[in-house]
Amino acid sequence: MQSISGIVTQTHSTTGDIPPPLVGSSISVVDDRVFVFAGRLVTSRKMTNHLYVLDLKSLIWTRHIPPPDSDKAPKPRYFHSSNVHGRSLIVFGGMGYSRHSADGLCVLDDVAVFNIDTMTWKQPSIQPSLFAPRPRYAHLATISDGRLLVVGGQDMNNGYLTEINVLNLGALEWVKATNFEQHVGAYRSVAVATPSGTALPANLAREIGGTKESPLPDAPEKSHNRSSILYSDLDQPSPVDNPGPIFLYSNHNFANVNRELQIITESSVSPAEDISIGKRNNYLAVNDLSSLMTGTAMPPGLRFPTGDAIGQYIVIAGTYLSPQCQSYSIWALNTTSLGWTRVDIGNLFSQGSWNRGILYNQQNRYLVFGNMNRNLLEDYNHRQVNFDHVAMVDLEAFGIYQPPSASCAPLAQEMGLRLLSEPAIADFYIITRENQEIPVNSAVIRYRWPYFAKMLDEMHNRQQGKDDIVLEDIQEDNALDTETASSSGLYFKSSAQSMLFPYPYPVVVAFLQYLYTDNLLTAQQYQPHILSQLLLLGDMYSLPRLVALARHALHQMLNMSTAPLIFETAALSHQISLQIRALKLMIAAKKMIQQQNDAQIHRFSTQISGSEAVVSPGLRSDDDWENESLVSTTQDRSVVSGSAGSFSVGRATRAPHRQLSPGVDSRMNHTMPSRPSTALNYYGSARLSSNTNRPPTQRNPSAYAHGPDTLGQPSSSMTQGPSMIPDDDSFSMSSYSVYGTTASLTSTSTSEQKRRADKPRFFNALGNKFK
Repeated sequence: MQSISGIVTQTHSTTGDIPPPLVGSSISVVDDRVFVFAGRLVTSRKMTNHLYVLDLKSLIWTRHIPPPDSDKAPKPRYFHSSNVHGRSLIVFGGMGYSRHSADGLCVLDDVAVFNIDTMTWKQPSIQPSLFAPRPRYAHLATISDGRLLVVGGQDMNNGYLTEINVLNLGALEWVKATNFEQHVGAYRSVAVATPSGTALPANLAREIGGTKESPLPDAPEKSHNRSSILYSDLDQPSPVDNPGPIFLYSNHNFANVNRELQIITESSVSPAEDISIGKRNNYLAVNDLSSLMTGTAMPPGLRFPTGDAIGQYIVIAGTYLSPQCQSYSIWALNTTSLGWTRVDIGNLFSQGSWNRGILYNQQNRYLVFGNMNRNLLEDYNHRQVNFDHVAMVDLEAFGIYQPPSASCAPLAQEMGLRLLSEPAIADFYIITRENQEIPVNSAVIRYRWPYFAKMLDEMHNRQQGKDDIVLEDIQEDNALDTETASSSGLYFKSSAQSMLFPYPYPVVVAFLQYLYTDNLLTAQQYQPHILSQLLLLGDMYSLPRLVALARHALHQMLNMSTAPLIFETAALSHQISLQIRALKLMIAAKKMIQQQNDAQIHRFSTQISGSEAVVSPGLRSDDDWENESLVSTTQDRSVVSGSAGSFSVGRATRAPHRQLSPGVDSRMNHTMPSRPSTALNYYGSARLSSNTNRPPTQRNPSAYAHGPDTLGQPSSSMTQGPSMIPDDDSFSMSSYSVYGTTASLTSTSTSEQKRRADKPRFFNALGNKFK
């Protein structure tokens, strides 16, 4: 048995040329590799300039030896900075060796560049400048909009330096400097640059915006153009030339923690005392947001913190030492609300020595390096960082992840919708399960849907001059076997090309809207049951962008009423992080319901006995979600089983993909199933539905066709949302299945059905009939 924490965080041993224990080394992640540079050896107290690379797929370390055509590696050093800029690492400063000082040490101010593609070093020549920083170590550094910002740090006498310097990485020239009176350094502070387009905190303008003392960039006017409703105003990107704000977090006085948060932005207004410095470029405005931070819990004192930006969060982690606890602690700050959230992974980091963390952005993971067999307090006293083991924390299970970016402008999305609604340019028909035909342009569908393109190619290759060709034996790399197409008797006619897509009309329309816009932007798409279907379709047909968009939308609408549906959908589409997050919410709902029941029992007992009965309304401590027992499995194809009161993660059984493969048919060859069936509504409860009496057609079950007996369905009293069938059509949807296989249809009369069968009707993307 394993707790949820064991699924959220996984620990691994590394192999190969494992770096020795180091002090003051830098850690960077590019793609699927970790780069550890320089540092001081714990055993010999000797500084190095070695570079170690960890492959995150194989977890094998290698020590990099520069090729002959590379410049020399930078001087040995520690407590320097290393930042990722595109396909390069930018190394600055630190403490190194000197032949001219009494103790043989000095602080550095040089810049070195490591090219990730060629794996070579370059030490560029930078011209002297009035804006150049003084030599320093233990400073903060971050890259924003192609510029390296160096903040604070200490000099050779351990005095704090109170300035911010900016290096233009394109021109390799120091272009800006400004005073910064606070004492910040690697021991207690962290600077994090957010991506271009990141919105300022919501309460920043109300608190300090527009004042002369704290100049801020002009806020862009809100655009009223149509855009994806999955991206709120807070998610909408700012103009490309508007760099994201830089967050500077510090904590000190660890016995009674003081927390400070500043935000660094640019303004074209420079105060009089800094005109000589800021006249060449925009002024750096530093504003204090310490009083605006919120949260039910606040971070403790974190020593040697690290920080990274992901989505709308800044993840800050560090060593937490107190008489009661010695652990590595991870926290997330919402850049919009300035609210803190603890990334609670249980007691894993309370055992062993976990020393340093870094964001693995590509997988929404947080990597923590350490040694599970050592003592944290002992290693911290030597400032030692170990690399023998790595823990991977799934941040997405806490709702912290990188959302998908917009792939095209809102105008292009609008044009895509209009294109879908124009039958004049259609040369193909998609037939829904309700026998409704949607005219589409096959070139657009072919471009965005590889399976459709391959299916059309197979049809044309097999025609061989015949008018009617049976579709069979289509091979698909992603295991989409096509026995369904051939066994269902689906036919293609060159004179009337069409495809039977066995899904309800609203789902098909939502899917086509995605194919035409490469986005989810309509109210029809933004419904739980529709999004669940889209996520399953994206997983089945290997459409990674559709998977990312649907997963992001389901994350945003996750609540107690939608959790059962989202849980099942995530299990069937291999979205383990979304599944775990939904499970935690379901367990929280269970606890809340039990607390309410206990309170009612307490009141009832008091009324019956006439005295104050002592009944504890709380739950057992082992009912906390951290201690909920789960059946441990590999992180794929997991599904809930059990009753509403208990859940376990087990392996989901799935029918072959071929059973849901769409086939190709004549436009007039459509039938509907007639047998009653049990369907699941989009809140996860089972309902018995009956289909209209239409001639049965031979059709295999869906690839996701699991009945209620296969999965434990938490009961729900929620009713289903309104149907998306157009109002002018007499068909109405009474039940949806999360698996897309069962829906009951009702019609006004048998004669009306016959009239509709004899006279096909076409609908555009918004559900309106074509004139």
